[in-house]
Amino acid sequence: MSITLGYLIIGLMCFVVLYYSVQLWREQRNALSLLILIPLVFLWIDNISIAGGRYIGEGPLLNGITYILYFWHCQMLPLLMIVAGMLLRRGGFAFAQNKFVMGAFCVVAVYFMYLDVPYILDVEFYPACYGDTFRLALSVSSDQVCAPGDSPIKGISVAPIPAISVSLAIMITGILLWIRHGFYWLALTSIFMFIAAGLQQAPGFYYGPLLGNFGEPIFNAGLIAAGYRFGNVETA
Repeated sequence: MSITLGYLIIGLMCFVVLYYSVQLWREQRNALSLLILIPLVFLWIDNISIAGGRYIGEGPLLNGITYILYFWHCQMLPLLMIVAGMLLRRGGFAFAQNKFVMGAFCVVAVYFMYLDVPYILDVEFYPACYGDTFRLALSVSSDQVCAPGDSPIKGISVAPIPAISVSLAIMITGILLWIRHGFYWLALTSIFMFIAAGLQQAPGFYYGPLLGNFGEPIFNAGLIAAGYRFGNVETA
């Protein structure tokens, strides 16, 4: 299958997930539904820009799109740490009813945003080719250089602590909700995302980057399902 077609399909999936996230927010109009929605706003553009990168071409437009997407990802993804705390509260877990515990989720989210600020200020993007796609990336591996003889580019090394921590927090939350309420969608989708993200980094696995992006709409669909299930539950 064409890699470009793969990203187009994933982009469409992300747009569908965004639509249902907007619907969730319109129905509930609460903080939980808003925090689920915000990180999703540009996710579909991320995949569409990869699919269309070779048509846009290297230049200020693609560089600007890439920077906005990178900024949004770094600063909005930590909001899901707060979502984890909110879902635990609405799930009836006693420890999560404590306002200091909920405050801790918020502090961690803000700290993760702060951690990424130096990378946002100093980031530089380099041309990368994957299959029949062209994009700008933080680093370029030897199998994604765009021309024979080009050297891999290491670029800046971004600490994965925020992304991994958020993924684990949502996965643990999903497992707890499964155990207590029989609601398994968040657990299954977050586990799928965690595995897909790991395979994305697996050396020599050609479809790794595509699979990693495929996991994102699946993961967010689980969050939206949890929003519908627990979003209107009253908390103390």
